[in-house]
Formats: sequence, structure tokens, C-alpha cells
Amino acid sequence: MAARARQLLVEVYSAFLQADKAASLSTQALPALATSLAEATSKSKDIFGPDDASKKDVESWLSKIDAEQTIDLKSLDAELQSRTYLANTTSPTAADIALLGTLYPSVSTLAPADQYAHPSVARYVSHLSHTFASATSSVKAWDPAYEGMPPVERKDLAAEKKEKSKAKAKAADEAAGDAKAQGKGDVAASSAIAAAAGAGAAAEGSDAAAVKAAAKKEKKEKKQKEAAAGGEKKEKPPKGGAAAAESSAPIPSMVDLRVGKIVDIQKHPDADSLYLEQVDFGEPTGPRTVLSGLVNFVPIEAMKDRMVVGICNLKPVAMRGIKSHAMLLCATAKEGKDGGVEPIYPPEGSEVGEKIEVEGYEGKEPLDVLNPKKKIFEAIQPDYATTESKEAAWVGADAEGNDKRARLLRTKKGACYAANFAGATLS
Repeated sequence: MAARARQLLVEVYSAFLQADKAASLSTQALPALATSLAEATSKSKDIFGPDDASKKDVESWLSKIDAEQTIDLKSLDAELQSRTYLANTTSPTAADIALLGTLYPSVSTLAPADQYAHPSVARYVSHLSHTFASATSSVKAWDPAYEGMPPVERKDLAAEKKEKSKAKAKAADEAAGDAKAQGKGDVAASSAIAAAAGAGAAAEGSDAAAVKAAAKKEKKEKKQKEAAAGGEKKEKPPKGGAAAAESSAPIPSMVDLRVGKIVDIQKHPDADSLYLEQVDFGEPTGPRTVLSGLVNFVPIEAMKDRMVVGICNLKPVAMRGIKSHAMLLCATAKEGKDGGVEPIYPPEGSEVGEKIEVEGYEGKEPLDVLNPKKKIFEAIQPDYATTESKEAAWVGADAEGNDKRARLLRTKKGACYAANFAGATLS
């Protein structure tokens, strides 16, 4: 198994080596071979990735490939589900080439049923075979079997949202009953009844008149109680004051961030700088069409099957005749676009369609659509950034303007991140 890995590594980099040097390297253990290739070819970043973290991952994978006699396709498939490359880099490394050399002979001859049982492995081998077919005679471009592939199961997110609304309505209804039973007074009871009426109206899609009537009744009863007690009316906060700012100021939970996966990509037919992508966000209606201006920053091979973070409640916008129905959250290097742009990754193991939340704003529902006239996204976006450890965050203050700090963008598996950029801006 390791022999095929060594052979393919040497073949891929043979164009940068003298013939006698290539022959002597082919007997080394994989980690040592990669180091020797890096020294002999001056291709260290291609072989090990851009930084020390990626180099550590590559060396770990090479040692694993070197030591194992067989590879468990089931566990490997689970690892590759949220990865394009082993070291989570934007281009293949020596670890990917070594694993391709190991897997290609067996995976490329799997029966369709076995390919469907290990879809991430089949996708991975196919992608790498197309990448390196021109550089070696050991691997030919291979495509998995598509005919007869089982349909992808998709969550019905609309039904889930409706069930949550019904549950909230039921809870509010029960709260109203408790308020009456415990004799907490007409005002408290009417507040609970108003909450129940509002939640029920939202869940069933009924008219908002019932909610307004309940609120009006509560306000009237409160005034009568104050008058009977001889109490003084509380002064209303001035228009545009702190209370108004708190209720209307944009907050990051209004943005619908979700885990997505690029399932198809090509260049826009009428725009050289745009990719035309189909991104699966786990919706029953299927993938969304998304346009991204990344052609000059990320090669198309690195975008294929990539896990991404999508902004899913922007109003669709047409770009050169094609509407984009979401936007990929991307990191721009702190020195500007000249330093590079790359899509943000969700953490490994995140599920397609999974909601991404901002720390401190968990459990809040995003808006259905961000009204472009209210400039909500424009108010929130400037505070998106990556930390020094490359984790994606919203570096904003709370509703009162206090406690400005980095609040990570997280799924259940951890924080979203950039592969290469610390201190980057996100948009």
C-alpha cells in the first residue's frame, strides 16, 4: 500500500527532480520522502501546505498511510465528508497524493453500489484523479457512477420551523393558564394571553389583529390600575433614545448563516470573475444557485465539493442575467484582496443545512429576508472578522453598546474558520 503512495509522490514531482535522485527517494518512508521532495524541488508549500499547522497534519497522515496495511473506507468516508483535502488546505498536499496512490486502484474499480456506500471517498478520488492525471501515468481521470445513485435525503426545514412555532404557542397558552390560576392579577394574565394569541397567530399564519387587540386591552387595564392607585405615569423615553435603539438596532442573529456544500460549479458564461455554483443547504427544494466572485482567488478544483458558510436570507440579486440566491461568507486578507480571498469553512463534522449561531445570540431566529432598505446586513457585516487563530467571529458590542469582543460563529461541532487568514475581514 505505501509503495503505491511513494510511487505516485515521486511521479508527480519527477519533473522537478533529476532521474537518479528520483530513484533514490522512492525507498524512503513517506514522511521522510515528503521532506526530501520539499528540499529537492523547493515546493515545500505545495507538499506540506502554507503553515506549520498544515505541515503537522500532512506528516500525521503520511505516517498513518505508511503504517496501515489496509484503509477502512467507512471511517475514511466519514472524515472526508466535510473536507476537500486531508489537511483542510485550499489545494492538495503530499498527503492527498499519497492517499490517492493508495486508493485509486481499488476505488476506481468499485461496483456502483459500493461507490454509493462511500460517496465522499468516491468524490475525493475522482477529484484528485482529474487533478493529477496529466502529471502521472499511474492515475487516469475517473468519474464515479451517477446513474442509479440514491437520492440525497433532505430535511424539511419549513416543517421543523412550523413545529417550533406551534410548541411556542402551546407553551405561551399554558403560561396564560398558570397566571390566572395563581391569581397574579388581571394585567399579568392579559399579558400571558396576549403572548399566547401572538404565538398562536404566528404559528397558524392568522391575521395580526388579535395580537393588537390583546395588547390594546392590556395597555388600557394598566392605565386604569395606575389611575386607581393614584400613581404617576412613567415618562416615555424620547424618540430615538436608548430604548428605541435597543429594540430596533440590528443584531447578528438576524443573519441566516448556514452550512452548505458546493455540489456543482462552473464559470459564469458572461462574467470572467464569477463562479456559478449550486450549493446544497439541506433544503427540500434542492440546491440554491449562488454566484461568487472568486475566480481570481480560488481555483475551481478547490471549490468543487467544498463545505462552505452561506448567508441565506439576503434578497436574491441578478448578476449578468443570473440570480444569486445566497452569498458565501469569505475572508479577505488583512492587507486587502491582493493578499487573497477564500471561503470560510464550517468545522469538521458539521451537517449540510445546519444553523450557524453567534456566541451570545444562541436560540434567536433569523429574519426571513433581510430588507435591503433597512441596511441590516450592512450594519452587521463590518464587525465580521477572523481572530488571530483564524476562527470566524462577530467582533461587535451588545445592544447597549458595551462589551465589544470576538463572538465566534459556531455550529454544534465548533467554530467556523479560515484556512489561511488571521485578522481577516469577512463578507
